[in-house]
Order: sequence, then C-alpha cells, then structure tokens
Amino acid sequence: MMRNWFILIQGLLPMMLISAYQYSWNLLITPLMRSLNVDLPAIQVAYSLFVLFSTVSQVLGGYIADKRGPRLVGVTGGVLAGLGMMASPLVNVINQFYILWSMGSIGVGLIYGVSINLGVKWFSRTRGLATGIINMGFGLGATFFNPLISLLIIKGEYKYPMILIGALILAVVIPLMATAKYPTSQVKGMQLTKIPPGFWLAFTSFSLMGIPLQLFSSSLSVLGGDYGYVTVAAAASLLPLFSGIGRPIMGSISDKLSRRRTIIITGLVLTISMLTLLIHSPIAYIASTVITGVFGGSLITLFASLVGDEYGIVNSTFLFGILYNGKFIAALMGSVMFAELIRVINLTGSLILETSLTVASIIVFIAFTKLHPRGYYLKNT
Repeated sequence: MMRNWFILIQGLLPMMLISAYQYSWNLLITPLMRSLNVDLPAIQVAYSLFVLFSTVSQVLGGYIADKRGPRLVGVTGGVLAGLGMMASPLVNVINQFYILWSMGSIGVGLIYGVSINLGVKWFSRTRGLATGIINMGFGLGATFFNPLISLLIIKGEYKYPMILIGALILAVVIPLMATAKYPTSQVKGMQLTKIPPGFWLAFTSFSLMGIPLQLFSSSLSVLGGDYGYVTVAAAASLLPLFSGIGRPIMGSISDKLSRRRTIIITGLVLTISMLTLLIHSPIAYIASTVITGVFGGSLITLFASLVGDEYGIVNSTFLFGILYNGKFIAALMGSVMFAELIRVINLTGSLILETSLTVASIIVFIAFTKLHPRGYYLKNT
C-alpha cells in the first residue's frame, strides 16, 4: 500500500510542476509580448511549438521507456523542462525564446508520458482512478502557481516565478524520475508497423474531442474579451483547477461505468459546453470554462486508461505517446484554425464549426466501439 502511494506521488508531483508550461500561458502572454517586442500571432507560435514538441517527443520517449525503463527518459525530461523554464525569460529575441521554450516542451512530453504510465502500468484494477490522480497534477499545479504569477505581473515582474518553477523542476522531478520503474516483465517495445488498425479510430476521436480544452487553454482572453480582465483572470484560474479535479473523478467513474461509456458521455457534455458559449454572457462563459475543465481535462486520463484496457500495458507508454499527438491536432484546430475562422467569419460561426468537430469525435468513437469489440486485441495476440 505504501509503495502504491509513492508511485502516485512519483507521477503527481512532476505533473504539477510542468503544468505551468500550458496552464500559466494565458497569464504570461502579455508580459512576454512586451519583453520580446512581438505581436500576439508571434507569441502564440510558442504555444503551438509547446504542444508540438511535448507531443512528438512522447513517441520516441515512450518507445525507450517501454523497452529500457522510465528512468533515463524521465531524468532527461526533468533536465530539459527545468532548464527551458529557467532560461526562457532571460532572452530578449523571439527566436531564442522559441528554441528554449521548445527544449523545455520536449522535457514536458517525456515527463508526462512516464508519469501517466506509472498509473496505467501499476494499477490494473483502479487504472482510471490512479491515472486520474497523477494526471490531476497537470491541472492543479498551475492553480497554485497562477496567483503568484499574476501578483508579480501586476508589479511588473514575471521572470522570477518562471525561474523558480524551473528550479523546482530540477530539484524535485529529477530525483523522483531517477527512482521510477515499470513492472520488470513489461519492459519491451512495439514496432510502428504492428500498431492495431482500430487504434487510429481512437486517435482520431481523441484529437477531435480535445478541441474544446485546447480552445479554452489558448483563447480564454478571446472568448471572454467583452467581459473584462477580472472575469478572464477568474476563468484562467478556474480552468486548471477544475481540469485537475475532474481527472480522478472521471477516471474513477470510468472504472465503474466502463471506459467506453464514459468517453461517449464526456464527448456529449463537451458539445453542450461549447454551445453554452453561444449565450454570450459572463455566467455562461464561466460555466462553460468549468464544464470544459472537468470533462476536457479528463480525456487524457480516460484515453490513456483505454489504451491499457484494450492493448495491455507492455507497450502502453509508446502507444500513449502516439495517441497524445492528437493533442497537437486539437491545439491547431482550437487555436490557429479558430483564430483564422474568427477573422474570416465571426466568433459565433467559428464556435459552431468547432462544436461540429466535437460531435464528429463522438461518431468516430462509436465507430471504434463497433469495429473493435472490447478486449479484442488482447484476446487475439
């Protein structure tokens, strides 16, 4: 029992520290624009680079972790994420910032994949709950950091909290990852050519269903631009808070209700949440932020657990690394494409089009359940 708790902490604390890369971004945009002397599109490239490198890095990192164990991958991730966060605010040229932020983002991806799979691999009977507890850190971490960051930004400083967070990553994550291990009998890798065809339906569904959370993560200020800074700042704190809280709750529900049913319900609720934004009121904006946080944040918990359920834990880090790349697709559609849609159409039309993609994610997942009977892959390998 004590070892189980240590494994959960081993995954939870690193996730809390690296969460600032995503969930503190809305607060850092404005001071970074001023410091680097760039406009909004230029600084938002850094967010896209974060999502790109934190997802792509998980494929190779996952393969190595499954084959040789998680320690090398986790420690490397801690070094890169820590140094990236510490060094990024010290430069004054945008291209240098891109390089350092991308380096840190690679580290985030490596840590994320290892941490999540500590839950997937060690907790077969309560996989959803354990994975959700670990994944909760990625939401809740920024909830603790954001008030400090906001206070220092108001005082004209933002570099100090970034340097502090980077130092904490180095001091905390590296020792924890250096002692991490997977079940020894499971340490081997899978070739890309052996990935089951049905897996790509789950990948597509995850990519499309992740759009609402990515839209809120990157564009809260756009969605709430008419409601004032206080409302947007409140939403920026509520999003990671409820995103974190929702992960173990939805994970535990999925352990009891079944992973597949929970994912379909989650897609339906996210669709309703997106439509709530069309009411155009501060109350609807806050309500939609909370709902999207709870259900959108739980998607990684649910789909990571689904990978373990359907394909076993031997190659779960590798398969999850591939699946996680759907987050980059979701981010492109929820940030870059959304911004372009607003320019070409308007906010309302853009939200309707983005919502239609969430509906499509449910249809694709239902197709996965029909074409891929529960446990089919494990029974036939």
